[in-house]
Amino acid sequence: MLSQIVLASLAASAASAASIQGTKSSYLANEEDQSAIFPFLAGAAPYFPYPLGENYYKINTSIPETCTLKQVQVMARHGERYPGTSEGNKLIKLYNTKFANLSKTELADNPYFNFLVDPTYQFFLQNNASLELLTTTEDSLTGALNIHAGELTALNFGEAFTKKYKDLIGDTLPVFTSSNSRVYETAKYFSSIINKYLGTTINLQVLNELEKTGGNSLTPSETCDVWDFPVHQDIVDAMDTSYLDNLAFRLNNATEGLNLTSSDANMLFDWCAYEIDVSGYSPICNIFTQEELVLNAFSDDLSSFYSDGPGNPLVKSVGSVFFNSTVSLLKNPPKEYSAYIGFTHDVNIQHMMAAVGLFDTDELMDSKFDYRNTVYKKSWITPMGARVILENYDCGNSSYVRYVVNDAVVPIQDCNEGPGFSCELNDFYKYAEDRLSNITAFGSACNITNLPTYQSFYWDYQNVNYTAPIAVQSY
Repeated sequence: MLSQIVLASLAASAASAASIQGTKSSYLANEEDQSAIFPFLAGAAPYFPYPLGENYYKINTSIPETCTLKQVQVMARHGERYPGTSEGNKLIKLYNTKFANLSKTELADNPYFNFLVDPTYQFFLQNNASLELLTTTEDSLTGALNIHAGELTALNFGEAFTKKYKDLIGDTLPVFTSSNSRVYETAKYFSSIINKYLGTTINLQVLNELEKTGGNSLTPSETCDVWDFPVHQDIVDAMDTSYLDNLAFRLNNATEGLNLTSSDANMLFDWCAYEIDVSGYSPICNIFTQEELVLNAFSDDLSSFYSDGPGNPLVKSVGSVFFNSTVSLLKNPPKEYSAYIGFTHDVNIQHMMAAVGLFDTDELMDSKFDYRNTVYKKSWITPMGARVILENYDCGNSSYVRYVVNDAVVPIQDCNEGPGFSCELNDFYKYAEDRLSNITAFGSACNITNLPTYQSFYWDYQNVNYTAPIAVQSY
């Protein structure tokens, strides 16, 4: 029923897109599902569920029988977007200087770039007007045919959330979002489904991410002026990046007039990911070997581990703002609502997860590729549209919590013997206390003296009414 609401709202635009597109262009005629490569595209690719493979136990995400939901907490990333200003302008320059003027005759039989001679192919960034923005069915090159538009990801998440947690949603519900445009639009699309399906009045609260507001923020790292980004740069720099040299050589050797550097080759992964976000499909993705995709993912995991992940001690301090709120919401929940929903950026979710410790082995990552790296994979944690959900449910006389990360239950290490592999609530409090006791407090770590060091917006939004201006540029 609810799916019909989403689909019906897109039917008219889909028909319009079909009429505009006319006959499907040849480079799209044999379009294949590219979702298998999403985990290798450094979090820039469309949303995908946390990819538990055959070697993992897949846990049912349904609330265990005989248990009753008590509370849900959500921290979500915005949906699929256009590239940021810096990376987008670099991609436009790359295309215009290295690809736009290649010989069409030579490209006709090129094994990698023959799609460039298709008269219907359009590079997904014709200018920089849309950089930083959420992709929608209106501005996508393929219109409503783009199944990976950020708008649809938000609507689909709203649908799944409403179905599962409807009993926790009342007549009114505050939804919190940072003031960035793409984050705000994601929250708005998500909320529209709750309103349509349940008739709930949504109260969007916008927190300023461009001003220093201390810990009372969905982007607390903005206030941390002592940011060390990243630590262990020597380990990051020691990674063997010859795969980029080899990629550039292979493409140059097959394409007369092409003169890609290793830095250019590195940007092709962004071209691939963001073109899927914007158009729903990218022919450039077909140039990569499996080894190149794997090493691209590992390179991003390594740098992210030491910049925004558990390898950076300061990140855990920043993330403790979120983790402390998790505990406070469980111990002292606001009386008027039981679903606590925030929308922000990928790095903020990474900071939170570094504090929580779901993907932290207390060991440093090495610069040498290790195929057994099964714990910290940034793109698995924060793809476009990522969502980390903490469920709190009562079973009998006891209460339990568990994390659901991108539609997969991820149990807490050594605290998962409750129903649905959950953690008994008092044991979770002990886990959080032990974890946070080994993390320097946010205020101390970031030298904050005259600003709040904790999140109060979940409790005081009715009195404060957060109405920050919406901005395209992120912090």
